[in-house]
Amino acid sequence: MLDSLLVNVSKYAASANHSPVENFITEAFAWLLRSDITLRDGLLALLKERVKNVGANSLACELGAYQASDTVTIATQMNFAGVYPDMVWQDHQQPWTLVFEHKVWSELSDQQLANYRAYAEAHFPQYVLILITARRSQHKQNPDIALCWQDIADLINQLPSTDEQQQWLRQEFIALLDHHSLLNDTPINPLSLAYYQDAIKLDQQLANICEAALRHQWPLAALPYFELKAKVDKLWGRVGLVFNAPKRNPSLYEAWEPGVFCGFMKDPADHVIHELLEQGPIAVMNISLDRSLHHGIGQTLCYQQLVSAIAKVLPSGWEISDRTQYAGYNSWHPLVIYAELMPLLQGCKTAEQQEIRVIEQLDKLQRLLISLPEFEAFCAEMRSRYAANSMV
Repeated sequence: MLDSLLVNVSKYAASANHSPVENFITEAFAWLLRSDITLRDGLLALLKERVKNVGANSLACELGAYQASDTVTIATQMNFAGVYPDMVWQDHQQPWTLVFEHKVWSELSDQQLANYRAYAEAHFPQYVLILITARRSQHKQNPDIALCWQDIADLINQLPSTDEQQQWLRQEFIALLDHHSLLNDTPINPLSLAYYQDAIKLDQQLANICEAALRHQWPLAALPYFELKAKVDKLWGRVGLVFNAPKRNPSLYEAWEPGVFCGFMKDPADHVIHELLEQGPIAVMNISLDRSLHHGIGQTLCYQQLVSAIAKVLPSGWEISDRTQYAGYNSWHPLVIYAELMPLLQGCKTAEQQEIRVIEQLDKLQRLLISLPEFEAFCAEMRSRYAANSMV
């Protein structure tokens, strides 16, 4: 069972403690290494070469002499006394352990590699700490070896193979990296340079629309089980308004049981919606759920009925994306209703007209949502589950 990619990935379905994309790529990479000895040997050779290049002479000599045995195991999320490196390579015939940390579009947390190193020093006779990231600018905290996902893709492309299935699996992994923009940056587009000054104003312009929207009388805020957060939300690659459950205790955070976000999505990484932002920022209305409501939400009848009901009545220009249908989705934000900004703002001549257009469109969506019996049933079920989970 430990060699099953789908089984290993499924263990993250009810957790939002880590990036779903990082978890998925880690599990896919580990699974590929377990099943592809040629790739495993190639990775070890690459690590030996890189440790030479960084001038770690003692480590280079020691690692250079290491030849992997056939007892190598590759585990993910191993417990290092309360911290969990993404992947650990252990040789059970030789005293070598390779500790991997993988990053996609996030930074290392404070002392993250130092914590791994402290555990490795105490428990492994010989070890190497390896960091793999999207960009070299993320190479921090002094790993023994630092790679980019592009290096892994280059390695895979250079490996010989006469096995058609093996080659297909390798290319599928490269396609996964490419889908999440982890391969080489494209060259600078001259048009990007020409419009750079206009582009850097966009964040503030979107924020200005949301500040104006705070003053609007929103339909959701009139419901007893929603209240509008007092400030514009600017976290997780988005900017807009958050409608939470009313706080029952001033010392507690606002709960999403469910929550609704209305505004703009600028960066797809946190919400794992890369394919929705291929043409740039989008207008969105998200349904968000508290941690205790994540498990099995996609198989919940009231959720399925809500998705179906919304899809039937969406206004022209708006689309719905049920993220539970995607591997590695962000379980905090399972449902995204979105519209491309260019057609949404078409015909607006002034900033004020754009503000009015966006507010009118999102107001219309909220009224549509509230009118659906399926939305009321979904909210009632989520509130009931949240209350029950809070008592446990």
